[in-house]
Amino acid sequence: MAAMTTSQPTNPLVGPLLTDFYQISMAYSYWRHKRHEVEGVFELYFRQNPFGGEFTVFAGLDECIRYLESFRVTDTDIAYLRTLLPRAEPGFFDWLRALDASDVTVHAVRE
Repeated sequence: MAAMTTSQPTNPLVGPLLTDFYQISMAYSYWRHKRHEVEGVFELYFRQNPFGGEFTVFAGLDECIRYLESFRVTDTDIAYLRTLLPRAEPGFFDWLRALDASDVTVHAVRE
């Protein structure tokens, strides 16, 4: 793998809030139940090639690494999340503000 560089994702619209409310509410639930520091495993996959295709091309690993390296929840993000979760405990937002992806490990095929 090429050396990693610390830089922003190519698309400035890509950020921690590019998700759905379910993921945010689950993050709060994990935090409330003190499971937010438990290691988790997530996979990206698909069952079959779309449109009758016979092969797959993987691309974008560098962009994923850029996203992880620059992952931060901003004060603007926190203000918006407070409107979605008005009853959430203030400590949750403090935890989000300090959150980064430094403990994330990526296992991927070569591009």
